[in-house]
Amino acid sequence: MVLRVGCAFFLLAVVMSGCVRGPLAWQRFTLNQPISERDVAFIVDGTTRLPEVLDRLGSPDDIQSVGRWIIARYHFSDGRYFRADYGWGLRFVIPYSSPDLVMGGGGFGTDIFQVTCDAQWVVQDHAFAWHANSSEFRLWPFGEDQQQ
Repeated sequence: MVLRVGCAFFLLAVVMSGCVRGPLAWQRFTLNQPISERDVAFIVDGTTRLPEVLDRLGSPDDIQSVGRWIIARYHFSDGRYFRADYGWGLRFVIPYSSPDLVMGGGGFGTDIFQVTCDAQWVVQDHAFAWHANSSEFRLWPFGEDQQQ
């Protein structure tokens, strides 16, 4: 019976963590509409014109003229944050002086889709530039790179 009440209380605390600061927090922030490979599959280098790209993807964030080339860039950003408070449960045992034992981390990265056109506005090249794993969640926060 005590185990059931304890499990029910723990589940209630985790569910209510969005209403009251709880032991775990996941947050995500996205700026601009992300562009995927499916969204740009219609682009054929040497054939597709920039106005067609603008019709499908909207206006770019940045347009530059470099020599005889026109470069249009679409920026979209993604940020993630995870936080765990290991001292959160102590507030029920020591209500007036419970410690905060918080471990958290996250990151924010910007991805870019770039379209390069010639002087006649015909797409000559297009590519994505993905940010490094700066907005990836990491279960184990210690160490530089766990993937190698």
